[in-house]
Amino acid sequence: MRPGHTLARVLASVLLPFALAHFISYLYRSVNTVVYPDLVLDIGLSANTLGLLTGIYFIAFAAAQLPVGMALDRFGPRRVQVPMLALAALGGALFARAQTFEGLLLARALIGLGVSASLMAAIKASSLWLPAQRLPLATAVLLAVGGLGAVVSTAPLQLALDAVGWRMAFWGIAAGAAGVSLLIFSAVPEHAARPQQVSTRAMVQSIGQLYASGLFWRMALCTLFSSAAYMAIQGLWIGPWLRDVGHLPRTEVAGVLFWGTVAMVAGSLSFGWLTDWLGRYRVRPITVCGAGLSVFLLFEALMLLGTGISPAVLAIGFSFFGTAGAMNYAILAQSMPAHLTGRVSTCFNLLIFVAAFALQWGLGAILNAWTPTDGQYPAIAYRAALGVSLALQLPGLVLWLGFKPWQRRDPRHSPATGMP
Repeated sequence: MRPGHTLARVLASVLLPFALAHFISYLYRSVNTVVYPDLVLDIGLSANTLGLLTGIYFIAFAAAQLPVGMALDRFGPRRVQVPMLALAALGGALFARAQTFEGLLLARALIGLGVSASLMAAIKASSLWLPAQRLPLATAVLLAVGGLGAVVSTAPLQLALDAVGWRMAFWGIAAGAAGVSLLIFSAVPEHAARPQQVSTRAMVQSIGQLYASGLFWRMALCTLFSSAAYMAIQGLWIGPWLRDVGHLPRTEVAGVLFWGTVAMVAGSLSFGWLTDWLGRYRVRPITVCGAGLSVFLLFEALMLLGTGISPAVLAIGFSFFGTAGAMNYAILAQSMPAHLTGRVSTCFNLLIFVAAFALQWGLGAILNAWTPTDGQYPAIAYRAALGVSLALQLPGLVLWLGFKPWQRRDPRHSPATGMP
């Protein structure tokens, strides 16, 4: 930490404002899970167009990742996050005013672009202000605060929709994004470390070197499709699944989604704390990450099979254990040189968000192969969609086993993987 800055001061003046930006990002990401019936009614969206509308957030987010990573390493998180969040506020305002699918699509893309730096800027700020061994725990706290955005996007948002309608709700979210942008501008201090004086060409070459790294790909592919499936399903399709397969009314769906997002926050904190605590006993972070994702895949399989287990229990378990994959952000950051933190995180994020976009849209296309009855898709449609999602994730579990997670970390090697 910078001399003269206590941990409490760093948490209050640096990490909290950046965490609030991630809160806004997650709220924007998850809002369609509850708003979708209003969009279907007002704009006339099908499952395919709804999947595209929600997924365009991911593709715009992904398209910004490499430039954002270079900008974070060159200019620092504060100077990048402020204008990006202002753009997200503009996107929210345009979404509130849109009257056509095309207008919604453009606004949703601007939102995705505007929040594309949120988590990466927070991780970059953590790497600047905190020691490296605290990154998994700091990342978990950041993800937990972001998860509170998903909490707000469920039952609390449903109350807002009932009171003022979806358009006014989006005006409120846009105002929140503008407020957090102003907070970061006015409250977050600049770090003493000088921004990197590196040419754009050299930074692009370093990104190429990252993508050419075998270690990067081995670690990224362990959790890539699991993280993408979590985003795609948690961000949209878990709501329709609860309605169409679980046969829950809209108010109960919102309640289950609320407790699911509470479980998401609890999962982020639990896996962060567990990783930090087990690290004292030389248990590698990648071991905790993969073990959590193994249980996550089990919950997905139970959702697919329709075993008679309460859909609420399955949705909450899915939400809790799906957070394990997020530990891989910190694992990758720990395993690479500190000056590459922004680029490493965004290179990984690019892969996840492209995959999440493809999955979210693709799952909608699979559902669309069946004719809905009274706006609801049959259980077999969801089994087909979840089956494809699960099949994509299983190779990552096999790859994780290649890291021999049962072995304890050698203190001479990387704290994340145990590798030199």
